[in-house]
Amino acid sequence: MIIDTKSNFYSDSKGGDPDHTSPTLRRYHKFLWSKPLPNGRVLELRDDRKDAYLYHESDLGEFYFGSDAITHSYKNHIRKKWLTEQIPAEVNELFDTGSTIGGYIIFPNNKIDGKHTINQARGVRRVR
Repeated sequence: MIIDTKSNFYSDSKGGDPDHTSPTLRRYHKFLWSKPLPNGRVLELRDDRKDAYLYHESDLGEFYFGSDAITHSYKNHIRKKWLTEQIPAEVNELFDTGSTIGGYIIFPNNKIDGKHTINQARGVRRVR
């Protein structure tokens, strides 16, 4: 498979969040992250479960994976408009670059003991 590193996943997400709606992003993730592990076993990711973005089950265990962006341009944040309106070209460039394969990663998204997934925990603002 050839990975188009300039492909913008919003182009096939039908107005939705590419993490949930872009078939190209899911296909790329499945290809990139299905691989031999250091122990010699193969992590073969599947995309045929309706309740999972990507999935693996073997004697290694059962694993669910989700996708998320790892960059943020704040392009659509109302509270950051005071800043983003001052540098629109840079904001758009970061948004477009972050909408390609280099701007996304998969995370294990199994909930354990009802706690946040890794990705949820990184996005939660702790208030004390």
